[in-house]
Amino acid sequence: MKKLVAFMAVAVLAAACMPKLPELPKMVTLKSAELPVVAEENVLWQADAYNGKPVLVVFMGSWCPWCKRTMPALNALNEKYAGQVEIVGAFMDATPGPVRDAAKEHGFKVKALYNAGELAEGMGVSGLPHTMLFDKQHRRVQEWEGFRPDMEEVVAVEIDKLVK
Repeated sequence: MKKLVAFMAVAVLAAACMPKLPELPKMVTLKSAELPVVAEENVLWQADAYNGKPVLVVFMGSWCPWCKRTMPALNALNEKYAGQVEIVGAFMDATPGPVRDAAKEHGFKVKALYNAGELAEGMGVSGLPHTMLFDKQHRRVQEWEGFRPDMEEVVAVEIDKLVK
């Protein structure tokens, strides 16, 4: 009996000391995401409408100063990749008013969506702004968290890989 107890103690100790296997990266996709469009009352933006086209989603908040500093880079990317890539600002705000005001104040020309909190949570967004690039099958291929002064250039390099 002592041998059995000693064996069990060693087995438990060995199991506790074994390194944990790293978690496999979670495959994040847009699936059939739908969000209301700020500029068009009662219109939903639907990811499925852009199958076969890369999508850039930037999770933002109308109150977030770093998100506002991201807007010019998004405007430039939207202009550069018009018709090739769907680019949207997905705002956490539950109502369109604050988003509309922030977009107007900062000259935001990108399609603005709102009520994106649940989608952001499902995709593991933990801070704003949070940028996700999806390929033509809407699988996440790259993401960046936080404000980047070089966002336009860094994101363009990754988009170029998808549109060529």
